Amino acid sequence: MSSAKPNKKQNTYKIPKYTVKEALVNYYLFIMFALFPLFFSNRFFNIRHDKFYFFIILTGALLVAELLIIATYTIDNTAAVNQTKERADKLPLYKTLSFTDWAVLAFLAVCIISTLLSDHPYEAFFGESLSAASAGRNSGLLLIIFYVVAYFLITRLFHYFEYVFVAFACGSALVFILAILNSFYIDPFQMFVGLDEHQQIIFTSTIGNINLLSSFICVALPVMITLSVHTQKNSLRALYLVVSGIGFASLMVADSDSGILGLGGFLIIYLIWYSRRIDRLKRYFLAVSVMLIFSKLLRLFSLIMNDRNKGMDTYQSFFVYSNSSYILLAAIGLITIGLYLLDSKKPGITLSKAVPITLTVIFALIAAAVISIVVYFSCIDTKTDLGNLNTLLRFNDKWGTHRGFMWIRSMWIFGDFSFIDKIFGCGPDTFYFAFSPYFEELTKFGDSSTNAAHNEYINYLITVGIAGLAAYLAIVGGAIARAVKTAKQNPLAIVFVSAVICYSVQAVVNISQPITTPLFIIFIALCEALSSKRCKTKIS
Repeated sequence: MSSAKPNKKQNTYKIPKYTVKEALVNYYLFIMFALFPLFFSNRFFNIRHDKFYFFIILTGALLVAELLIIATYTIDNTAAVNQTKERADKLPLYKTLSFTDWAVLAFLAVCIISTLLSDHPYEAFFGESLSAASAGRNSGLLLIIFYVVAYFLITRLFHYFEYVFVAFACGSALVFILAILNSFYIDPFQMFVGLDEHQQIIFTSTIGNINLLSSFICVALPVMITLSVHTQKNSLRALYLVVSGIGFASLMVADSDSGILGLGGFLIIYLIWYSRRIDRLKRYFLAVSVMLIFSKLLRLFSLIMNDRNKGMDTYQSFFVYSNSSYILLAAIGLITIGLYLLDSKKPGITLSKAVPITLTVIFALIAAAVISIVVYFSCIDTKTDLGNLNTLLRFNDKWGTHRGFMWIRSMWIFGDFSFIDKIFGCGPDTFYFAFSPYFEELTKFGDSSTNAAHNEYINYLITVGIAGLAAYLAIVGGAIARAVKTAKQNPLAIVFVSAVICYSVQAVVNISQPITTPLFIIFIALCEALSSKRCKTKIS
């Protein structure tokens, strides 16, 4: 008798039912996480188009399915219908939109205007040209429209189930493993057939170019690391840690500095974020330890393969081949053990706010020092021979595999734009046409043309102008700010935003394309789904 009242009371506060519309979004995410990275039709020859059409068709199918459900779904509960109508009457549609929602709509509007004003509207819409094979990367208005569709479907209908991210771990692990095998010329899917020696070096796994593999790693790896920190299930933590280790090993063989930059930025930011809570800091350092161990396992695998591989750059070689990296591994391992012992003796310790503040100041000073050194050797002392550091510390045309050449000329192009072009750009994904006057000069670096600035932010400035870049930055900044705020109540937010942060850092030296950018957009949408409190479930 005494328990009847509380039970009745509890029944009045039912958790909203998991609907078919939400289930479809999770199936969509499952496919995008598990199958999309692995999909290809004809080795590397059509891989960009393969991913482009996969994303377009899958997202379009989801939209059609959701619209059919809305059109055919009937609600028998009259009270529920009345409540929905009352909420709609009280709250106009525009007031339900968040800052990030408005930024996404603004970006779409700018891209539409930019396409209409472009001298190359066909190319701006489709992101490729009938006359010039290298005119774009299928990142035109059409792809942007589907990004917006995916964003609004996910933000409105996402319901957390961990199996979706287990699928992401498994799909990513297969990409990572294949990249490692390919780096040692092991080609189980005969992907290298028809490629010359140079192409075999720069293409890998089911992603394509090594820079794009780094971009994929910068989406998947931070999510694996943060899931290993936050999940309460030891079996899943083991899975995420192993995938993190394999992911780090694949970053070593990707041989692209963009991935090192992105992961380095992520690790610094999350060290500061976790620095107050020992229970999370110990797992963060455990993940770092596992990654360093896997880099040494990669060295062992290299010995087994008689060191017959595609080669590694300086930074990657340090982690894999240098004996000095054992010192780093030992130091990180000791810190990890110490944190676990401390947490076992005094569980629930929270350190002073001075710790993250001090770390922030230290890393800010290091960044300021590096920038100052680059400015000094780029503008004041331009003669001193810096050896291997010349391409890093002296910004000129040769900087960053001649990214300096493209960035400097991009600023010249922007300076020559008309006022309207400065605001709206020359059209989405039409960088090829804007940069064409410099193609002849570009040949001295071995390239006959380029269709991207190899800096997403400069690329948006040229193609969609100040308005487009501002809207894009508002999307990324809004997603990060709202996720950080939400993370205090729901740790999932700090998991999802890790991909946004890591990708955004590597984007400084990389490109937007339909191979990895769709996953970045998905994680922006997941951040917003949590921030708007539409997600019904959270991890502890």
